[in-house]
Amino acid sequence: MKVTRITLYTVPLEVEANLTRYGASQIIHPRLECLVVRIDTDAGLIGWGESSSAPPYYLPEVSSGARDGILHVAPLILGEDPTQVRALYHKVERALRGHGNAKTALDMALWDLAGKGVQRPLCDLWGGRISSSVPVFAVVPIGTPEESADAMMAYRAVGYGRFQIKLAGRATEDDIAMIRKIMAIVLPQERVWFDPNRAWLVDDAIRVISAVRELAPMIENPCDSYEECRIVAKRTAVPFMLDESLDTVGRFIDAVREGIADVASLKLNSFGGLSKLRLLCDLGVELGVPMRIENYAGTGILLAAVTHLAQTLPERNVFGLYDYVVPGQKLVRNPLSVVGGCVGLAGEPGPGLGVEIDEHALGAPIAVFPSPSAP
Repeated sequence: MKVTRITLYTVPLEVEANLTRYGASQIIHPRLECLVVRIDTDAGLIGWGESSSAPPYYLPEVSSGARDGILHVAPLILGEDPTQVRALYHKVERALRGHGNAKTALDMALWDLAGKGVQRPLCDLWGGRISSSVPVFAVVPIGTPEESADAMMAYRAVGYGRFQIKLAGRATEDDIAMIRKIMAIVLPQERVWFDPNRAWLVDDAIRVISAVRELAPMIENPCDSYEECRIVAKRTAVPFMLDESLDTVGRFIDAVREGIADVASLKLNSFGGLSKLRLLCDLGVELGVPMRIENYAGTGILLAAVTHLAQTLPERNVFGLYDYVVPGQKLVRNPLSVVGGCVGLAGEPGPGLGVEIDEHALGAPIAVFPSPSAP
């Protein structure tokens, strides 16, 4: 089996503008979109992958970089056996530094083909399912303490037991009030954490956490840099989750060794795809670290990918996934469903990612390699 064509599409994404503290402060609001990759082969099999680039004020990437990065390395993949994922990934790594958003989409499509090539779902190709399902967390957007508490309880009513509460963008006294309000209604079996999206200075973070330290709230990536987060973690001694500050394998190991990553949020774009996240997840299991496995946003393609990976891990190591299936998004005909705050693969998932794509929802391609006009 050989790769004969690589085709790129973009799908617009609808993400709540007021979800985080960024919404009220940004003067540039880029159009959010998902880059979808289709890899065709001479065996008639098709591999699908996707990558949703975060807004550049959130992470150092732009969606056009993903497209151009893929086109840059496409000649390395054309004509090759797509089931040789490790060898192809190594070639791409040597030719393209950074550009995790480009590598994520390509890597996902290659893994989809690797599974289809042997007619096995990815979870089986990666060693088999350990857990039957994994928890999904609910994101509670910016609001007053009363609004956030109401939103949390509405999610609880439909089965969610894990909640990310957004903070910041206002006075530190408001953040303190939010933490106190939410911690007062948390049930023993639930997990809640508070995410200021890197908004706090070290001084602000220490002030807020010190005021509520007796509640032992988990705080997610409170400051902009890893070094600032390390200072806060050492000074406050509350549970910590790192997200945007984790962007290399070395940084992940350092964070665990230094005791400032009680939970790790692992984004595909930050590391460059499923191949790298499989390594990170194996490390996390060995080090005893619970993990969120995710990307900035996406569609049912992404949800299938992270679910396959998550179900190959012990249940206690999967802190949660995010549900990327937006109502009205018809790209995937058979998206996985979140039921009772959990998601899992069907008893006999299809080969590869197991997703069925409605190609009419993709529209016209934005790039094809090789070009139809190429000799």
